[in-house]
This record gives sequence, structure tokens and C-alpha cells, in this order.
Amino acid sequence: MGRGVASVMLATSVAAIGGCISASLATNTGPHRPEHRWSTASRQSAHVGETVHFDFVLTDWRGRFVSPTGIADYCVASSSRLRTVIGDERLEAEPDAKGHFRFSYTLDRVRAGEKLKVTATAFQQRDSRDFMKVGDRWLQADSPYAQPDRKVAADAVQLTIYQTAVDIKIARPADDLDPESGVLRFHCMDGGGMPVYLDKPGRPGFRISGPETDGYYRVEYLPTGSQLNPTGTTEVEFTIHDLGGKRHVVSQTLSTP
Repeated sequence: MGRGVASVMLATSVAAIGGCISASLATNTGPHRPEHRWSTASRQSAHVGETVHFDFVLTDWRGRFVSPTGIADYCVASSSRLRTVIGDERLEAEPDAKGHFRFSYTLDRVRAGEKLKVTATAFQQRDSRDFMKVGDRWLQADSPYAQPDRKVAADAVQLTIYQTAVDIKIARPADDLDPESGVLRFHCMDGGGMPVYLDKPGRPGFRISGPETDGYYRVEYLPTGSQLNPTGTTEVEFTIHDLGGKRHVVSQTLSTP
């Protein structure tokens, strides 16, 4: 994973097959160094609407990776707000070819300032699984003869939800600005998303007001997580033409911790 999987302080250790097994949960939302994809920090920040990717592995008492083969068959993600699910959907993940349990969740039902503790727990299946998905519903096994699946290890990350805001001021030119010509662009590591235009019914976008008494127009917009870099900063560029056809460009740097 390129991150040393050394965050054992938050991991929950339990006695399991082969000795003492712990776990490590990482996310891509940071903070982490640019050359690393994952962060194992116990407290992290995530933007409203951001899709957060999680990577969960088993470790030994020294924090070294342990293959889940013969130890754990799947993991379940849970949050502090809901007992066994994130949102309205139970999240389960099986190990990939490298022995990592990976899952993701879009934070589209949270508000800025909320703190969300996400826990991943590895289980060893015994008899039938505790839960089975039938159609779009998760049903709990109710056989009195089936042993409940064994909890192997767990780890957690606390996410603090935040919301950035575009707030750009443009000096009033000789000819007034044409709001319909405005375009807001976000420059991200993945190339950026779709341009954002003037807010209209059925098409959310930026709002522009003014000119104010100080001679400036003001452009405001609340970006979604998908429009921003997960960590570091995101450059925002706003272009607009005035009624005389002259192009004006202003920019802002948004902090994305």
C-alpha cells in the first residue's frame, strides 16, 4: 500500500487463529503526503458530498500486514450514527487479490461540522453468513442452529465534515458584466470536473450579485466533494465577459485539508 500500515494505536486487537490479530483502516481523504494515496490518521477531514475510499487490512502485533486467508472472510463498515450501516445501506467487502478489504461511501447525507466515526470490522464466517443480501435488502440469518460469525479485528477513523465556499470578487468594468457568460472551473489532479454556469431553476450553479457600493461584483458557489482535490488545495478559475465583449478572469485557491 506504500504507507507502512503502522497505525496500531487505534486498532482493536483480539485473539484469533494464528495469534493476536489487529487491523488498520485507511482513507484517501487525508491528511497524507502527495506521494501516498492512503492516510491512517485517526482523525481526518472529508468534504460534504465527497466519495471517500477506504482500505482495511489485518495486521500483526507489530503492525505488519497479515493475509486474511483462513482468518477473515469479509468486513463490515459501520458508523457512529447508525449501528451497523452507513446511510441506508449495509456495506460489506471481501478481500481483493492482495488481501485488502476496500469499500467507498459518498457523504451526501451529512452536514458541515458533523463528526462521523467509521469503523471496519473483519469477520470469519461460520455456517451461513450473519446477513445475506436479497434483492436490495439485507436480511439477518435467523437459524437457531447457525453459529454467529466470529469477529476478528476492527479499526476506526473519525471524519470531520467540512464545506468549502467559492467567494470571488470582481471589479466592475467600464461595461457591466454579462452573468450569462460566466463559467466557473475547478482544476483538480484528475483533470477537473464539468464547468459550472449561472444558477437557474433545475440547473444549480454559481450566484452573482452586484455591483455593490464598493464597485465589485461577488460570485458565490458551494462546491461538492467531487469537484475538489481530496487533500491539499484546489484552484478555482472564474471567467466572464462584459457587455462590450471583453473577457475577465479571476481565481481563488480553496483549502481541502
